[in-house]
Amino acid sequence: MISNPQQQVAAVVATRDFLLRLINTKETPRIPREVRREARALLRHFPIADELRPVLEQGLSSNKL
Repeated sequence: MISNPQQQVAAVVATRDFLLRLINTKETPRIPREVRREARALLRHFPIADELRPVLEQGLSSNKL
């Protein structure tokens, strides 16, 4: 499957949102502690969506030849 840059950006932003849901004990109460720890570790340096989207869009568009 080939995706366009907008789909790639949306996927990365959606992944960040998914990780945020995993660490929220009220939204996902039955997630094992180790999974929450891993999600929290992955999010530690993950930029917020408003910062992430422009960077990804610029990076993906500059990779086009």
